[in-house]
Amino acid sequence: MTRFLPMLLLVMVGYCSSGWAANTTASTKTSDAPQQWQLQSPDQALTLALALDGQAFSYQLSFKGRPVLKPSRLGMAFKDQPALQANLKVLKVTPRTNNTSWQPVWGQRATIVDHFAELVVDAIETGTNPRQLQLIFRAYNDGIAFRYHLPAQPHLNKVVISNELTEFAFARNFKAWWIPAYRNQRFEYQYLNSALSSIDVAHTPLTLTDEGIAIAVHEAALVNYASMTLRNITDNHITLTADLVPWANGDKVYTQTPFSTPWRTIQVADSEVALLDSDLILNLNEPPAKDVELGYIKPGKYIGIWWEMHIGQKDWSPGPLQGATTERALQYIDFASQHDIDGVLVEGWNQGWEGEWWQRPPTFSFTKAVAGFDINKVAAYAKAKGVRLIGHHETAAGVQYYEQQMDEAFKLYQQLGVNSVKMGYVGTRVDQNQWHHGQYMVEHFGRVTETAARYGVMVNAHETVKDTGLSRTYPNLMTRECVRGMEYNGGSPDSGNLPNHTVIIPFTRGLAGPIDFTPGIFNFNYQQHRPNNRVPSTLANQLALYVTLYSPLQMAADLPENYQGHPAFAFIDAVPTDWQQSKALQGKIGEYLVIARQDKHSANWYLGATSNEQARELSVKLDFLKAGQSYQMISYLDAPDAHWETKPMAYQITKSVVKAGSTIELKLQPGGGAAIEFIPIQ
Repeated sequence: MTRFLPMLLLVMVGYCSSGWAANTTASTKTSDAPQQWQLQSPDQALTLALALDGQAFSYQLSFKGRPVLKPSRLGMAFKDQPALQANLKVLKVTPRTNNTSWQPVWGQRATIVDHFAELVVDAIETGTNPRQLQLIFRAYNDGIAFRYHLPAQPHLNKVVISNELTEFAFARNFKAWWIPAYRNQRFEYQYLNSALSSIDVAHTPLTLTDEGIAIAVHEAALVNYASMTLRNITDNHITLTADLVPWANGDKVYTQTPFSTPWRTIQVADSEVALLDSDLILNLNEPPAKDVELGYIKPGKYIGIWWEMHIGQKDWSPGPLQGATTERALQYIDFASQHDIDGVLVEGWNQGWEGEWWQRPPTFSFTKAVAGFDINKVAAYAKAKGVRLIGHHETAAGVQYYEQQMDEAFKLYQQLGVNSVKMGYVGTRVDQNQWHHGQYMVEHFGRVTETAARYGVMVNAHETVKDTGLSRTYPNLMTRECVRGMEYNGGSPDSGNLPNHTVIIPFTRGLAGPIDFTPGIFNFNYQQHRPNNRVPSTLANQLALYVTLYSPLQMAADLPENYQGHPAFAFIDAVPTDWQQSKALQGKIGEYLVIARQDKHSANWYLGATSNEQARELSVKLDFLKAGQSYQMISYLDAPDAHWETKPMAYQITKSVVKAGSTIELKLQPGGGAAIEFIPIQ
């Protein structure tokens, strides 16, 4: 027999639609009988049940009545003291609901709805020298999230976290899309598709699918903490545990109360394509400080001295093949000024790139230009042409070396009018012995982001910590690589990516945040220096990636001479990078994807459709367009004989008039795509 506390009963009855409820055991029960609470999403599709017994808090999750997670334990383990998990009692339970909206500085939507039900549970250990723990749970329509908060307290001050005792005990053996953790190439692997039970240790986001359900496990608001991987801890069950990336000595996190962990997130939807419309990760991050300067932050497109190095025509090192020359930079600036291209990146502009720079401790200067490159002249020329020069800081994973010069480096960019920088951390370990995604790197990258903001510089980071939605808090943190990008098609010894790669990463890595994948290759014949490499797509597919792979900074990655006079470049010229709204229309992970987005600053819509190595026909209903409005539809399509292996450059451009509610038929060839612009007819 159970009874409801009067206050909890009133709240449950008054707000069961977004729902939470609680029950406690009656006084006649023994003290170790479980206590239980329940939290529901506003639409009641997700139900989270929380329980406490003498061993631990545990939670379980269901979606539309189907179990997602079985009881999964919670807790924290510390170095040189007992774990904080067992022998807990609840002091109070505080419910809260929220239904507001906010406007990001840039993003896939101009307005984001923040609607959730929350339960905050304050607990304390029984016995002598008790320690306190607070658990915070939120239920949204697109997923649930929880975090630990440890308040300031007399028996817990400075701590070393040795493990996080957070479990994800899945209800069944889902199909999993994942990349392995603790490997030398960080996040730069092609995704594996296996049974969930086949995972050993996986990076997040981890995406799981089954008939009628899709799930993604990740984290949000990763600050001053180690990033989370997921480790399989059982052979006969399918339970994963949070595995925090350690320091070189094996410790996980150094911290002091009060502190909060990142949010542990579980996004849930009816299908994998529905996951793409989730704003859960951003909603769990804090807004920017009220007095922060935002005027310099501008989404846009860029080109740069980069791809020609990857395909072997030029080199980062000074010498006869040097890519970063004043003359070459001026050519890029001239091209950008003739098109809707905002910036020009120059990799290799500074001293320290000699020879195999990635094989040695860094020797870069971040303020001195290499011979043959006049940074003052190039910056002044760019400004005169209405183009911004984009800075570049390759650190070769030498964090301490870089931080000694970081302030001066950003100060130089501020003086030159450079308000955007691309970061790089090439190397298997940071400072020779630290993982790229442990607390060491998390704290460093926080310092980088804040320093860049102080000097009015946007950040595009490669080989760094995964995204967890911090761009809401720090809007100058624009985009990241943290994925196996286009560069692998240029010169990777394994010959490059598979054709299905770009219809996997929106459903996996893309759930974490913007991807600087660097699409837009038009010339597929670069085998003179790279005989075994190729871009595994058609030209129309390359155009569609500007819509299907979201980033507020998008690179037109090919050389200016390959774009000059090319009719298909008109789509890159036109496509924006900041959106009023975005809708994932169709898709299946690893197979195909169709996304439509509306320009934030006009009534124009853009649609991208991409396929794997299979040809396919798709019917797309244009119900995202404004009712009653006619649109000119400009379509960049695969030619009938296009094929990613044999004829990648075969494309066609068609024009027609359509209205909302019309249905269009798209024929995507192997490795193909479609990129479409919809312009209202006045």
